[in-house]
Amino acid sequence: MPPKGKGKSFFTPETTAAQSARTTAVEEFEQTVARAQQSVPRDIRVDRIRPNPFQARRTFEGIEELVAAIQAQGFISRLRVRPDPIDPQFFQLAYGERRWRAAQAAGLVSVPCDVAAYANDQMLEFGLIENIQRQDLNPVEEGSYFRELIDQGRYSIRSLAERIGKDKGYIEGRLALVKAPEDVQQLVVQRPDSIDAARQIAKLDSPEERESLIAGVIEGQITSRDVRERVRTRAAPVAEQPSTAVGRAIEREVIQIERMLDRWASAVTNDVANQAAVSAAVARLIARLEELLKQL
Repeated sequence: MPPKGKGKSFFTPETTAAQSARTTAVEEFEQTVARAQQSVPRDIRVDRIRPNPFQARRTFEGIEELVAAIQAQGFISRLRVRPDPIDPQFFQLAYGERRWRAAQAAGLVSVPCDVAAYANDQMLEFGLIENIQRQDLNPVEEGSYFRELIDQGRYSIRSLAERIGKDKGYIEGRLALVKAPEDVQQLVVQRPDSIDAARQIAKLDSPEERESLIAGVIEGQITSRDVRERVRTRAAPVAEQPSTAVGRAIEREVIQIERMLDRWASAVTNDVANQAAVSAAVARLIARLEELLKQL
């Protein structure tokens, strides 16, 4: 599901100086690769080109604008590719996947390329460079990409943080998202600004417990502070666990009631009709609870 809004990503430059430093890093890397690799210009059929296997991004925006530009001006730049190390009949993109996708959409049969025998570590670096320029990975994609870069041995957490101009905590937070349950990851994809709430919700083991909180965050009805408090309450250790079957059943029913109240809390936000319905229901419950307390 596409994100509803853009959050801050590590590819968003904080200052003009930081952006300039990153642009310099891109240029230096490209010059280093150009010196190390002899490329051969060649036109290649678009259906014989495959994506960079080290590309983190899974969604590509702005393709329609590129298609219109190609149709109006032609394909005026060159893609960087390498021969597919497994299937020599094909090539792998090192750089330029949006342009390749746009060329396909525009109906081009072939595109101009520079072919070189790039190593895997160079392909990884190309992926990082391309995403630095594009600046639009969502936080889960960031975490997956960080995990791959670290697992490949290209970076440590510290060196990667230095490479992208962030602190270690930023990298560690994104890596934690990769380990989060799928429903929590989808929350962050839809709401990139909900990372703090998502990390709290991930502490809950039960999908049923997470469900109402995730819905409340997506709809903007509960804040990260609300989530933190509710998770703290639910995750708090119980001093004495019920020892009888009836006691355990009551404990399960209490959890169900808490989930119901969470749904009601979400329903009353900015809705007068729902507020009236919930108010009446709560009054009935209170009356029943007071009757029960008199019997104890």
